[in-house]
Amino acid sequence: TEDEEAYSNSIYGIEKKQFPYMLCVTNLLLHGLDVPQVYHANTLLHDVLDYTESDKVDVILMNPPYGGSEKADVKNHFPDDLSSSETADLFMSVIMYRLKQGGRAAVILPDGFLFGTDNAKVNIKKKLLREFNLHTIIRLPGSVFSPYTSITTNILFFDNTHPTEGTWFYRLDMPEGYKHFSKTKPMKLEHFQPVLDWWNDRQEITEEGFDK
Repeated sequence: TEDEEAYSNSIYGIEKKQFPYMLCVTNLLLHGLDVPQVYHANTLLHDVLDYTESDKVDVILMNPPYGGSEKADVKNHFPDDLSSSETADLFMSVIMYRLKQGGRAAVILPDGFLFGTDNAKVNIKKKLLREFNLHTIIRLPGSVFSPYTSITTNILFFDNTHPTEGTWFYRLDMPEGYKHFSKTKPMKLEHFQPVLDWWNDRQEITEEGFDK
């Protein structure tokens, strides 16, 4: 009973669009969550400076929408130095403001976030590196989200423990026999095995003190 209660109270989410919201709620119902804590709303319409400790969470997993452009009324909910018109940038700020001390996050972001040089992107990355531990970046194959987008993406793993001291980077190439992923030939968990093997090797190196 205690496990069931913990499971029911550990998953929380917000979805702006009606159809994905309905899909998400249905999916959770099918997986035993009788009262899904997923709400139909727009996260970006909440002032990030108004978040309190009770609004923060331990784990954030997210593939934020990117490539979109937000209007001025949305940007007004963010500090001037972090105010961007790019949706993914704004969600990164929300994530940082909502991650508990000691909390962990894994976020999928496009190359534009990593290499963009406009003021807001630079300031968001400065905040990320100065206040959070960005310990790992996994570069995904270019067609992993085909046919929806061909934009190259990366998974950023970070935690709210200490400033970034170093970042491990791994480039995951296309598996043998694949020219590109598609709707009928999607990426499978087994294709991620090289990353898991590398991660385990990395853990051994870190434990032996060679990470410096």
